[in-house]
Amino acid sequence: MFAPHAGLPFVGIPTFAGVPHVSLEDAWRADAAVIGVPYDFAVGFRPGARFAPRAIRDSSMRYPISAGPMWLGDINRYLYESAIVVDVGDVDIVQLEYEESFRRITESIRALRAHDAIPVVLGGDHSITYPVIRGFDGAEPLHIIQFDAHLDYLDFRSGTRYSNSSPFRRIQESGRVKSITTVGLRGIRTSPDAYRDATAAGNTLIWASDVEDHGIEWVTRQFPKGAFCYVSIDIDGLDAAIAPGTGSPEPGGLTFRALQRMLRWIADNTTVVGFDLVEVSPMVDPTGMTSLVAAHIVVEFLGMVLSARRQQDAQ
Repeated sequence: MFAPHAGLPFVGIPTFAGVPHVSLEDAWRADAAVIGVPYDFAVGFRPGARFAPRAIRDSSMRYPISAGPMWLGDINRYLYESAIVVDVGDVDIVQLEYEESFRRITESIRALRAHDAIPVVLGGDHSITYPVIRGFDGAEPLHIIQFDAHLDYLDFRSGTRYSNSSPFRRIQESGRVKSITTVGLRGIRTSPDAYRDATAAGNTLIWASDVEDHGIEWVTRQFPKGAFCYVSIDIDGLDAAIAPGTGSPEPGGLTFRALQRMLRWIADNTTVVGFDLVEVSPMVDPTGMTSLVAAHIVVEFLGMVLSARRQQDAQ
């Protein structure tokens, strides 16, 4: 008879935060389900995000959900109390066949929603958000809040309409969303055409400097309070000093604390139906800090979302 291990983060098979692994084909119930999308064939600079789901899972073992409720001390709130979270593994990507890969991503999200679980998506590059949103067909039209250094609103790049520079344009064209709010924009490579097109479409564009100049409360007043929201977190929305392991880093980004406070507002003031975290490239960060930060963001934000729902249900 072998004794169980003591919950050390480097012991055991790394599912996300140590939650049970289940199959999409099995019968199960959960409040949320984590799924990896190891796809980075749409990047225009440094690759490596295909390895992110595995790296984030590995780092997330530092924050085992099954060990008991986590305390978000500064607001006197417990995360994951009575919540059920599972890990369904990764979408089986077909290399160099983006249409088939996107179809499989969409079908996986539909399957998660059929289980009434909040999809938590570990990318992968940012192109995957488009097929993820397709999986919300039949749902209430969504408001998207995107944390990102880049608009990702180009029509074409490098001869394709489906790069990681275009997902939010494709999403808006699909008619599945009511609004898009992008926070953290910066950099000298911003396309004037993409900026004009996003503005003309009615999107709310908030620069990283706006967050510094006007403060978090001003930013959250731009968010759609009470709406059904999907949140997309590009790790390059954070300052590169915090999260250097990404394909297209930009200096001058959001602080971790600023992102944390905005995510908390979203969890408490909207209905979050799903979210993703994308563009971690573990190979260019030998310290592992970016994957650890990514895991922390996902664990904490999901806990905020689930605890907010628990409080709402109790009222």
